[in-house]
Amino acid sequence: DLESLQMMLYVKFAGAPVTIIKSAMPASAPSRSLPVFTCSEGNYTNFDSMTTFLRKQNYSCDHDLSGRQCADVLAYGNLLKDKLYPALLYLWWVEPNNYTNVIHNWFYSRMRFPFKLWVPSNKHKVATQFIEALYDEPDNTVALETELLKHAQECLTMVSHRLGEKDYFFGQSPTAVDALLIPYLTLLLKVDLKVPVLQNHVKACPNLTRYVLKTLQKFFPNESGGGSSSSSSSKSRSSSNRPHGNTNSSSSTTNQQASTADSDFPNKKRNIAICAVLAAVANVTYAVATGLVQMQGMSKENRYLHN
Repeated sequence: DLESLQMMLYVKFAGAPVTIIKSAMPASAPSRSLPVFTCSEGNYTNFDSMTTFLRKQNYSCDHDLSGRQCADVLAYGNLLKDKLYPALLYLWWVEPNNYTNVIHNWFYSRMRFPFKLWVPSNKHKVATQFIEALYDEPDNTVALETELLKHAQECLTMVSHRLGEKDYFFGQSPTAVDALLIPYLTLLLKVDLKVPVLQNHVKACPNLTRYVLKTLQKFFPNESGGGSSSSSSSKSRSSSNRPHGNTNSSSSTTNQQASTADSDFPNKKRNIAICAVLAAVANVTYAVATGLVQMQGMSKENRYLHN
């Protein structure tokens, strides 16, 4: 999940004392959705609200930026949202080959019952509606895909030129723009889709690949191994003792991430039994409703009340 990764990376960059708790169950989160950053002041379910709260607690990775650099952070954040986000959303949740053969299967295999039954489908529906709202002729899928990928490739080329050979966007230290950009690149690099156009484009920019791998190895050494990885969701908690003040606050972020097979299916037998019962009830209901099964002991006349 893009925003999960962005929120996790920002708290790492800012040095906030946050514990990341992996979860595949949205209902287990305080907000009943993932990701979520939870603290004594409440729940924050998106990147902007979380970073605003952390800055008030003196946890920020943008302290040393000039006014112009802060403006660049906002500008590049908007660029990514306008040009790269729609393409990523399309490739993951709308493009048929990717969605059916990769994304849906991955989410379904890792989410717990019963969330796996509707969460992937709901995400597909919301993403489709979002993409269709962007264009006047959403049914022209070839033109739509061509335009989405064209804008995304232009965006990737632009950020590659802006990054150059630096470790991070503004030099030696990561900032909010790095927290926003690296998750995009990570998902494009690590998830092998059936339509790998943007993955190939990122791989063709060695500085972007190096930028991602070095950052992951430094801040997530246990998660930066080779091979494909997919979206993550996790719930994190911590009690925070601020280094720039004397106020204590309890913080937590939640981001969706794959668990091991045992933790994903702790009640496998129970879930199978429930599914079997539901299937049996559905079959009986259908049979009665369609007249395949007749109720005995009740004549047609007795089914009605007469005055």
